[in-house]
Amino acid sequence: MAQVSGLVVLLVVVTALARRLTPAELGTYGLVATLAVYLLILKNSVGNAAVAAMTAARSDRERVSTFSTCAMLYAVAGLITGLLIAGAGFAIAVALLEGELEHQAKLGALALGLVTAVGLAATINLDALRASLLLTRSAANEIAALAVFAALMLGLIAADAELWLLIAGNGAIPLISGTVSGMARLRLGLPWRLRPASVTTRGIRDFLPTAGPLLAIEVSVLVIYGLDRIVLGAFGSATRVGLYEGPVRAHNVFYALNGAVTVTALPTASAFRASGDAPRLHGLAVRGSRYTLAVTVPLAVTAIVLAAPALEVWLGQPYRDGATALAILVSYWLLLGQLAVTPGFLVGAGRSRDAARALVGIAALNLALTLALTPSLGLEGPALGTAIAYAVGFPFLLRIGLEASGARLGELAREAWLPAYALGAGLAGLLVGARLLWELDSLPALAPVLFGGPALYWLAYAALVLRPHERALVADLTRRRAAL
Repeated sequence: MAQVSGLVVLLVVVTALARRLTPAELGTYGLVATLAVYLLILKNSVGNAAVAAMTAARSDRERVSTFSTCAMLYAVAGLITGLLIAGAGFAIAVALLEGELEHQAKLGALALGLVTAVGLAATINLDALRASLLLTRSAANEIAALAVFAALMLGLIAADAELWLLIAGNGAIPLISGTVSGMARLRLGLPWRLRPASVTTRGIRDFLPTAGPLLAIEVSVLVIYGLDRIVLGAFGSATRVGLYEGPVRAHNVFYALNGAVTVTALPTASAFRASGDAPRLHGLAVRGSRYTLAVTVPLAVTAIVLAAPALEVWLGQPYRDGATALAILVSYWLLLGQLAVTPGFLVGAGRSRDAARALVGIAALNLALTLALTPSLGLEGPALGTAIAYAVGFPFLLRIGLEASGARLGELAREAWLPAYALGAGLAGLLVGARLLWELDSLPALAPVLFGGPALYWLAYAALVLRPHERALVADLTRRRAAL
């Protein structure tokens, strides 16, 4: 629910921006504002290692020491990240922009760096809730923070704020959610307390075996997702980058869903591994993949088939040119949409080094393909680079996931792949038929197909695939969520 709320908020914000800004201005926003997302390499590597360490802490003394050490590392990571954002934003402005756009980009980079530095230090509070396995409470805090963020951004847009303020506002989510989670941590009386004297050199060294591979993973993710706009800008223009915003923002739906899986899979797998509970780790991989594919496949199929009309209705006719790029960019989630191959599961299961090696290889191939294909193919170049690289790397990630969980390939294929892909093929046929029969060029015409397709898939999955105890689980969860 938190991830869906985030997606809705971000889509609303980018829609409002696209209606107000020119493609060149939106491209400038995309180049600089997204640095706050893609330059989180230090914080994410420290953060994931911190969640694993805090989850494994057993005594109150150990919890205080671990939390204090993590808080210090978060502050350092936030400072370095803020400086990186400011420096990278200046470099992008000088190299790719000119005139007023260059000036706004420089101001925005400075402000965004400051907001991000403070915000990342505050996110230790959110990760402390996750380490306590209070995942529902942390998600509720994120939803509250997103509501505040939406009000902030839409208020700035309505007030016709300058571009640099919009860029800076894009980085406010960590600051807001960290502050809200800090208040919740204190109110709940959790044993995570800050004591600078508890920070030791030994405690910092204990992080290195996990933080090192995680840093490699985060750098790889930066290369894969963070350089496509820069490459497009280098070989094209800010307008081309603006047209790429549609495919990227839609693709981020899948990236965010994967992030939701990581948030829950990492501490859960870490807890199972720490307690030696191999059967539950095995079940997490197999049943987790079964459920995550059931969520991802219908969304990916719908995005691929309806890419052109969806972009036109959403952002306007010029953005229809990104339809092929969107279809390509989303395609690899048909493979990567299963829990057993996610970095969060692999790290929690103790295979962070192996996952890092695979992601580094994927990133290197992605960069080579993107640089080779973009000059001749334009928007489709970065999309193909990402999709091909992940398709090549998928067998390696799958092998690591199977070894870490003890699951068998045939078991995963039978339990997760067969039902998800069989129903996905049927959904693709229905959506293609809908495009041939109707003109989906307006919201009233498109919406029933866009939302009805996945809904029909999930109804069929529940009726034909889920076992009785799984349907009972869904019903129980639904009742509990409704009671809240």
